[in-house]
Amino acid sequence: MRKRWAIGGSVRSQILILLLVFIITPTTIISAFTIDKFSEMIERNGIDMMETALDHSKENVTSFMDGAADAALRIMTNTAIIDPLLGTDAPGSVQQRITASNLLEKQLYELKIHGVQAKEIAILNTAGDKTYAGSNSFDSRYVDDADWREELDQLDGKSYWGSYTHNGSYIFVARKIQQYVKSEDRFRPLGVVLIGFAERDFASVNSSVNLANGAEILIGGADGTAISGTDPDAVGKRLSDKELPLTKGRTQLDLSGVYVSGSGSRLTVYDVIPGSDWSLIVSSSFEQLLQEQRNIKKIIVLSTGLCVVGAFMLAAALAHRMTLPLKRLSKEVKRRIANGDFAFWPLQAPARQDEIAGLGQGFYRLVADLNETKNRMHQAEMMKREAEFDAMRSKIKPHFLYNALESVRMLAVVNKDPGTAEMIKALGHLFRYIITDQKGHTTLGDELAYLHSYIQLQKLRYEDRLDVRIDVPEPLLNIALLKLVLQPLVENAIEHGINRRRGAKRISVTASRTETGEDAVIRVWDEGAGIAPDRLAEIQSSLDDPSTDKDHIGLINVHRRLRLHFGEPYGLTVDSEPGSHTSVYVRIPCSWQEGPA
Repeated sequence: MRKRWAIGGSVRSQILILLLVFIITPTTIISAFTIDKFSEMIERNGIDMMETALDHSKENVTSFMDGAADAALRIMTNTAIIDPLLGTDAPGSVQQRITASNLLEKQLYELKIHGVQAKEIAILNTAGDKTYAGSNSFDSRYVDDADWREELDQLDGKSYWGSYTHNGSYIFVARKIQQYVKSEDRFRPLGVVLIGFAERDFASVNSSVNLANGAEILIGGADGTAISGTDPDAVGKRLSDKELPLTKGRTQLDLSGVYVSGSGSRLTVYDVIPGSDWSLIVSSSFEQLLQEQRNIKKIIVLSTGLCVVGAFMLAAALAHRMTLPLKRLSKEVKRRIANGDFAFWPLQAPARQDEIAGLGQGFYRLVADLNETKNRMHQAEMMKREAEFDAMRSKIKPHFLYNALESVRMLAVVNKDPGTAEMIKALGHLFRYIITDQKGHTTLGDELAYLHSYIQLQKLRYEDRLDVRIDVPEPLLNIALLKLVLQPLVENAIEHGINRRRGAKRISVTASRTETGEDAVIRVWDEGAGIAPDRLAEIQSSLDDPSTDKDHIGLINVHRRLRLHFGEPYGLTVDSEPGSHTSVYVRIPCSWQEGPA
């Protein structure tokens, strides 16, 4: 009976189907997405490159035109040129005209030095007489044309840009020369200064513009005629009337026949040249962009097909390769589980080096680790019992010492030595308080009782030179506290305060709640020597950084224990007046209570 390859069938069929689904489906989706994104990217890049070329070309053309207009302004304000030629309506003398022409030649030469390749500079007076320097390219018929003169008059002294054809294509800039007549309060026209350029010289300003995908640059006039451009065959021909006037950033994908020299659909971007009625056009072949998109699609589709075929073959091989080891592992696991051989599974050298072999080895390691963990837990349990036994033995010694002290005290009572008996009793209380196992927790009342026993022992040493007073409200005695908090503070007050000031003996321990009632503050005050301000600052700093101070270990230990147990802002703060007193404040929460003692 043949096996069925289905989702509910063997592991091999399931693996094969899953591999195909998880390889082919994402590959197809990614391919479709990639084709779409590449198409958008190619189109966007084409437009971006054209807009960059448009901006670059506009900058070049504008710079050239501004330079030419400034040159015309310098000429029309040069009195050495203008006065002999335009002082009257009558032509100047021959000598004056020769002198002016030489000056114009000099101006023409200076323009060429500055990169402005002008063909001619001419000055026309109101009578139509022309004085020029250069190639004499201005056609008299065009000079006499009234249309551009009328437009120039309307510009009110600004530059006029135009073009004409006379033994070649030319572009010129014209500026009107005027004289202000004060008595008549008006400007009297004197003439016109013209600077002419060969169209190809004008077009060369865009030679540095990076043009890709067969792009072209054209300059169109207001009448829809191509005035200049990177393609000389297009100059003088008509542009599409419907595309004028042009606006910044305008794009069109299907502009067949935008200009006569083009063919097919064109991708175009436009802008207006400032100071003129000309339009700047960057156009590229849309067909070339489409061809790039088609090439990308072919490559992606072919790659996807190869991936699908390769994925199918790879999935089939992997499914077959993975099936046999899994079956073998399954049989081995079942056999060993049935025999209960968990404790005796050795690590075997794998017959193959892949994930399936790693799975088998991992299973062997898991069983070995389980056995090792079981052994470690057994050893830990044995060690724990030994530790508990050692702890019990260690407690015997302190209790033995306490019982011995009690025997000595009773002997002192029998021998009628009450002083010694009281001293031993206080020492026994201190010892019993320390060894009692309460996990370091106590109440403020018990801590004060322990402190009282400590003070009794100290008075045997200091006698009348020590006066300790304790004033704590009874409601605060049940507040929970850590053990051995107050005794180190009183000991510190004796050692560093009372002992260092002659005649000092008073120490007081007081306690009160804060204004909110949530915390309690215990104050240990002494009338000792006090602490200098710089030393006090060091102590405050050492409370949080114990490595910086080795002289106040008691204070540091108490503060660290309180801070670790209760957190901020609980702990110690120190206040002192040199030669007068020192106060140590213990801040603890009132909410942590153990109940009545």
